Amino acid sequence: MTLAKIKDSDYLYSTSRVRSIEKHMLTHERAEKMIEAKSLEDALRVLDDCYYGYGNESAELSNYETLLSEEHKKTYDFIKSVAPDVEHFNIFLYPYDYHNLKVLMKNEYMNKDETDTLVDTGSIDLKVLKHALKERSFSDLTDNMGKALKEIIEDFPKTRDPQLIDIILDRYCFDEMLKAAEKTKNKFIIEYVKMQIDSINVKTYVRLRKMNKSWDFFTKVFLQGGKIHEHVFIKNYDEPFERFAEQLLAYDFKDEFFEGYEALTETGKFTRLEKLLDNKLMEHVKSAKYVPYGIEALAGYLIAKDNEIKIARIILAGKTAGISPELIRERLRETYV
Repeated sequence: MTLAKIKDSDYLYSTSRVRSIEKHMLTHERAEKMIEAKSLEDALRVLDDCYYGYGNESAELSNYETLLSEEHKKTYDFIKSVAPDVEHFNIFLYPYDYHNLKVLMKNEYMNKDETDTLVDTGSIDLKVLKHALKERSFSDLTDNMGKALKEIIEDFPKTRDPQLIDIILDRYCFDEMLKAAEKTKNKFIIEYVKMQIDSINVKTYVRLRKMNKSWDFFTKVFLQGGKIHEHVFIKNYDEPFERFAEQLLAYDFKDEFFEGYEALTETGKFTRLEKLLDNKLMEHVKSAKYVPYGIEALAGYLIAKDNEIKIARIILAGKTAGISPELIRERLRETYV
C-alpha cells in the first residue's frame, strides 16, 4: 500500500493539539511523587492529576492495569482523531498486533488460555485476528503477518518449541515496522526503528552469551535492519565484552554498553543495561519536542506515552509488592517531559 504524501504543514493543527496536552504528561517530578507516595492510592492520585483513563471513578487499587490499558487506548484514539493520515502511525501499533498473534498461536498450539494478556490497541481488531487464525485465511492481515503465520504453521509441528513462535513473529514484526518507517520518508521515525532494532540485538547478544548459547543460535534471533550489522556481533562472539564495546563506538552505543556490562558484572542483573539502552532511545525521541510542526510531534508523543505507561506500571507494581523506593528508582526510565 502506498501512503499519501503529507507535508509538514499538514501537521500544524495536530502538532498544536499535542503540545497542548504534553503538559499533563508524567514528569520526572510526578514520577518521584508516585515513588514516595505513602500508599498505592496516593500513587494513583498522581495519575488522576495526569488525566489518566476516561474520567471514570478511580481504578480499583488491585486492578490498576485497567487504568493503564485505558490510557493506552485513549492515547491512540487521540492520535487517530488529529492525525492527517492515521496509516502513518500503524508502525507503533504493529508490536501489539504481533503480541496478540503470539498469544493466540501459543493458546492454540500449547492448549493455553492467556486471553487476559491480549491487548486491543493493535492496528487490526482482535476479532479479525482470531477469525483469521481460526479459518487459516490471512487476507485481512498484512502480508508480513500472513507470511509469519504460514511459517509458524509449517515449522512449529517439527519442533514443538514455543520459542519458535516468538522468533518468527519478532522477525516479521520489526521487518514490517522498518518498511512502514521507510514509507514515511521521515528521518526521525526511520532512525527510531533502527535504534530499537540495534538495542534489542545488543540486549539479546549479552543475554545469550551469559547463557552460553552458541553464535549459531544468536543468528536465528538476530533482527535485520539495524545499523549494527550481524557480522559485528558474530566476529566478537567469543571475544571479551570489552572488545565488543570498542566495536560499538562507531555506532554510538559504546558508553551504554560498557556501563551496563559493568553493572551486570557487579550485580549479575541486566537491569542497568536495559535501562540505559531504553534511555538512549528516549533521548532520540525527545528531539521531536524541538520540531515546530510535523509528524515528529505526534510520533514522539505516542512513543513517549508508551514509555510513560511503562514507568507508571513499574512504580505501581513496585508499590504493590512493597519494594523500596530506591529499588523502584533503579528500574525507572527517562521521562519525555
